[in-house]
Amino acid sequence: MIEHTKSSPNWSSRPDGVNSVWGAILHHTGTGGNTGQAVANFFAMRSSEVSAHDVIDQKGIVWHCVPIYRAAWHAGECRRYDWDRDGKLEDWEQYVNSRTGGIELCNTGSLSDDFPNAQLRSTALILRRWDAKCPNFKLRNITDHQTVNLNGKIDLRPTFPAAKLFWFITHPNTSLPPGSVYAALPDWARHQVDEIKRA
Repeated sequence: MIEHTKSSPNWSSRPDGVNSVWGAILHHTGTGGNTGQAVANFFAMRSSEVSAHDVIDQKGIVWHCVPIYRAAWHAGECRRYDWDRDGKLEDWEQYVNSRTGGIELCNTGSLSDDFPNAQLRSTALILRRWDAKCPNFKLRNITDHQTVNLNGKIDLRPTFPAAKLFWFITHPNTSLPPGSVYAALPDWARHQVDEIKRA
């Protein structure tokens, strides 16, 4: 995986550093597959007032924009999500920027634009790194922006291959299984796929 750093000034301090990170929000950029550097450059402008922790293009190249111990400005105002999985929606759980990592995947958002395996594998690797680094991070708390945002924005689009992503998360450095990828996933991963796919 090829990695670059293009630091963004658009971040806030987290309440408790990496201990504040409970999950991850996936986005698509709305731009073409080779626009990772351009998106990272945009995030590097203070005037953009937006950022993500990482941008990943369709070749799997990663641009690191905000370190995970800081809160990137990627989600805006959101509804509560049960990050600690205690069955209750608490006030702190609406502050998604403070509680998650944000990944922007280069994709136009059109139904004809793919998310190649190289892009998914790099995404899975970043998510596994966060899982290892952040004590409260849960792989079952990986979801998309549409799940938590309040304005009805479609982000990710319905054709996102969520089952493939969770396969690469749970089976790093392996090929896709024969037959149904979804059926081969553990129950918790299928739940997250259903959430992202609106099943």
